[in-house]
Amino acid sequence: MSKYDPKHAAFLDSEERKSRLPPEKVISLLDLEPENVVLDLGAGTGFLTFPLSKIVENGKVYAVDVQQEMLKELKKKCKEKRCENIEVVLSEEGTIPISDDEVNVSFLLNVLHEIDDMTTLDEIYRIMQNEAKICIVDWDKDVITERGPPTHERFTLNEAIELLEKHGFVIIDKGRWEDHFWVKGKV
Repeated sequence: MSKYDPKHAAFLDSEERKSRLPPEKVISLLDLEPENVVLDLGAGTGFLTFPLSKIVENGKVYAVDVQQEMLKELKKKCKEKRCENIEVVLSEEGTIPISDDEVNVSFLLNVLHEIDDMTTLDEIYRIMQNEAKICIVDWDKDVITERGPPTHERFTLNEAIELLEKHGFVIIDKGRWEDHFWVKGKV
């Protein structure tokens, strides 16, 4: 699967993207508490990370990505914004360097289609606490668009559900937004 090209990182925080897929809309899929410890997998330049950090003001956001270039920009923004509750983490596919049972909410926004090693989902499960929730929002293979990843790299809603269930998650809700699907699950 192809990864998002860091040369286009500026688009990740653009007003166009925010209007098409508002971070607040994504975040609203799961009820967050100020003390939550959140995983933002595929954090990129912080599209979800910064809004999440404001909500979990007494908790923490692990901003995890496999691309050092993206995290470099995220760290710069964290320094400028003086974010105290964001931990920027470089990972590899199939390995997330966070302790077992550390996280109680996980978000993957437009990341599932980029994952080559699906043991990454096992890693997410490992770091999540009992009854923790996961939310995946991604490009819908059933909707043809000019934007986004190639269709052959996308998942359908049902494929995403099957994948999550295969890795131990229990599906609690699902739906569609225009050219994206969303799935909520729990450990």
